Parts: sequence; C-alpha cells; structure tokens
Amino acid sequence: MSTAHWTPSRRTAIAAGLGALTGLGLPRAALAQASDPYAILDDPEVRNPFEWVEAIAQLWQRGDRLQAAFWYYVFQTRSRPWAEADLAQTGGSGAAALRSSITYALGTPINEWLGSDPATWRDTGARAIAFEKRLPYHAGRPEGIDEATWAQMNEAARSSHEAGFDQVWRQYSFTDLEARRRQAGLYVGPLRDPGQPLRW
Repeated sequence: MSTAHWTPSRRTAIAAGLGALTGLGLPRAALAQASDPYAILDDPEVRNPFEWVEAIAQLWQRGDRLQAAFWYYVFQTRSRPWAEADLAQTGGSGAAALRSSITYALGTPINEWLGSDPATWRDTGARAIAFEKRLPYHAGRPEGIDEATWAQMNEAARSSHEAGFDQVWRQYSFTDLEARRRQAGLYVGPLRDPGQPLRW
C-alpha cells in the first residue's frame, strides 16, 4: 500500500466515521449490521494496520472496550513506521495525518477510560506489546522503501514504543496517576463496562 492512497478526502471520511463510532452517534441497528471485527483482527498480519481501525472502533462501540484498547495499542506500534515514512516522503500529509486523526478520535476515549485503573492500563499495554512482537509484519510497505529498510523501520518503531511504555511506568506510580486523574475531575477505580475479557 502506498502512502499516497491516504488522500485528504479519504482521511476526512475515516475521521468522520470514527467520530460517529466513538462519539456514540451510530444507531445500534446500524452497528449490528456491521461486519464482525474479528474477521479482520483474527488475521492481522494479512492487512495493513490502518484497516484494523474500523474493527477496533466497532469493538469499542459495542462495549468490548478492553479488547478495543488492546488492539488500539497494537495499532499504535504497527502504524508508526507508516507515519514515519509518510513524514519523510510527503511531510506528513498522508499516513502521518491519518494516524494523528485516529489517535485523537479513538485513542483519546480509550486512554481516558482505561486510565481509571492504572494496573489494568499497564497490563493491557504490556500484553499488546508482547502480542505485537509475535506477529509477522504486513507484507506491504510504502512506495520507495526496500524490504530491508522497511524491516529496520518496523523494528525501530517497536523498540521505541516499548521503551516509551517502560519509561511511563518508571516515571509514574499508580498513586501518581490516580492523583492526576482526581485533580482533573476524572473517575478513578475499577474499569467501568470492560466487556469481554482479553482473548490474546
């Protein structure tokens, strides 16, 4: 898949669709007609990570929030090299802009919800990192990047993501994070409505 595939109109449509799914604007009848998200997520290496987004949003909207959070964190690692390639090639008008929109539309409610329970937040992130390491990389890559360079970019993104995750948990204790949430007027406590337990 080329980063050129992500035109401004395509990004706008996806961002609007995410807004409808995550913003609780989608009627349940319409959601029930949507395809099974696991038709995509059970074979993640077959698809470009941006193709997971609708499935993740469906999980979130139907109430399987913990599973949506898990897959969102896997997406964050897998989409990063696409965004970095786009930044180098176009200045960030393609995959990088799309990833940023997804981070805002989908990542914001996921992180706000999961952050109420720091222990579960850390555990979910750690499980997503471990799972992502077991996945073979998607065969496609941005135009102009050879296979060896693409493998290096993916490994660098993986290492950087894990290092950043570890740094957060070295820097902040559960008590620190809970105190920050209370100061912001956010709920602190066991996860509300997590849905089905993680299956990976």
